This record gives sequence, structure tokens and C-alpha cells, in this order.
Amino acid sequence: MSHAERLRGRARAVRAMRAWFDARDFVEIEAPLAVPSPGLEPHLLAFELAGAPAGRRYLHTSPEYALKRLLAQGLDRIYSLGPCFRDEPPSPTHSPEFTMLEWYQAGLDLFGLMDQTEAVIRAACAGACGGLRTRGGLDLSAPFERLSVQAAFQRHAGLDPFAHPSADGLRAAGRAAGVPVPTDSPDWDDVFFQILLNAVEPALAEGPPTFLWGWPASQAALSRLDPADPRRALRFELFIGGVELANAFDELTDAAEQRRRFLADQAARRALGVPVPPIDEALLAALPHLKPTAGIALGVDRLLMCLLAIDDIAEVRAQPW
Repeated sequence: MSHAERLRGRARAVRAMRAWFDARDFVEIEAPLAVPSPGLEPHLLAFELAGAPAGRRYLHTSPEYALKRLLAQGLDRIYSLGPCFRDEPPSPTHSPEFTMLEWYQAGLDLFGLMDQTEAVIRAACAGACGGLRTRGGLDLSAPFERLSVQAAFQRHAGLDPFAHPSADGLRAAGRAAGVPVPTDSPDWDDVFFQILLNAVEPALAEGPPTFLWGWPASQAALSRLDPADPRRALRFELFIGGVELANAFDELTDAAEQRRRFLADQAARRALGVPVPPIDEALLAALPHLKPTAGIALGVDRLLMCLLAIDDIAEVRAQPW
């Protein structure tokens, strides 16, 4: 497939996704690119703009903050489809400039959002490929698998991560199950991700598209915790072919709890020696006015790689980084 053909397929997929949202009365939002707070998660690095006239500005890593402020003003169904930026080295699955589709709907829960995500991806596949089978032969017509993180670890790593609340205990359980866990980090999340990368994600790569939901509470970010099990966050990620395509939250509306998390993120960033942007106070002020809402960020370039059977993200973008 030539580069021109790939770009035609991309354009058809984007048109089909926009048509899906427009048919359901979603409002498309053109989110600002230059923002004072681009996201505070410790390993999320943003590009800072030089010479910004109104104080420090960064290229946004996601339109999330801007979209949530608009949700609080009464818009119930919104989406954004446009560029985002993350200061990470280019790789076959990451471009420092990439395209994100992000949408939110008030009154929707995570499982309803899974239904929507399947439908949007099928619309994109029909646009790009003329049907529900990708160029690589993957059939997207069947329901995607919905698997809890706990069940995925039990199935593919032979352990329950929530049964081992210390890093040493989780590391020992992983090694006892035969999973390579090379890290000696005292941080539980570091050990968790070693097991995820070495045992769970390779197994997901061999299976159907999978929603992995119920992530550890320490990785909640901007999502609510599960009232039925506060060890879990109401969050899912979508994996297709072992590649993470999307990250979704049942959105947190507790401003005090979100401030506590932001402060912890800032402290973690200082410890890592990376820039510490300010907290978005406008977002915190908006959260109490948010209705119960679910939202998702989907990487469009990675989706196109899946649909068109391309191994390098540079080949589905108009111009490589």
C-alpha cells in the first residue's frame, strides 16, 4: 500500500468517526493546544512553549481538562479529534505529535462506553477498509472481550495482584509464577507493570480485542474508585493486537480528592526531576458541577495502524516526526 493510499484510508476513517458522533448529537470541540497545565501524571512529559506572552504555556498532552470544563457548563455529549503532543522518544507505536479522539457523555457508565467504543471502531474500519475486517484479516464484527485486570492477571500470570499489597510480596508472587520481574523497585506499581508487560500484554496480543477494566486504585488518575471494591479504579484500557489504543474513565467529580491526587503527582514529578506544571484550578472548580460522566481518549494513529496492518506509526501520518 502506497503512502497516498494509506492517507486516503485514514481520511475515510476520520470522516466515518465524525459522522458517527454527529449522528448522535455530539458537539465537536476544538480544544486549545497551548495551555498552562498540560497534565500532571508523573511520567507524562509535555513540550513547553518558548516566549509565551501570558506566562508559561505547554502544548497539551490531551484535551481532557478543557473538555471537562465545558461539560461542567452543561454540554452533555462532546468530542474532540485533533493533535496532541508528548515529549517522548519516537518509536514504532509513538509519535511525539499524534492524533487523539476524545469523547465524553453524561449519564454513561464504563460498560456503556465500551459499547460506544466498539461502534466507533467498527465505523472507522468500515470507512478505511470497506467492511468490518481489517487489512490484516482481524474480524471486528464480534463483541470485544471484557476482562478485569484481576482476572487477566489470574489467567495469564497465575496470580491476583490485589492479594499482594506490597511490592516485595507482588514481586515474589510473580517470580514464583514464573514471570520475569527484573525490577527491584520498592514501588508496587513498578512491579505491577513488569508483570503486565511480561505476562499479560503478550497474551492479549494473541487474543481478540480486549477491554481491560478495574485498574489498581494507585493508577486511578482522574477516575472514580469502584464503590464495590475501592482497591480498583473505574477505568479501562482497550488493547488490540497487544497495543493499547484507548484509556477511559468513569470521571471523578470530587474536587478535594482530585486536588490530593494532583499534589501527589506534583511531588512524584519533583522526585523524578521532571518539570512540575501548576494545578489547573479552573478544572477543580468545574468538577463539582460535572454530572456522572464517562470519557475516553483513543489514539487515532494507532487505530489506523491496526486497521491498515501497518507496523510503524510514521506510515499512517501525513508527515513523520
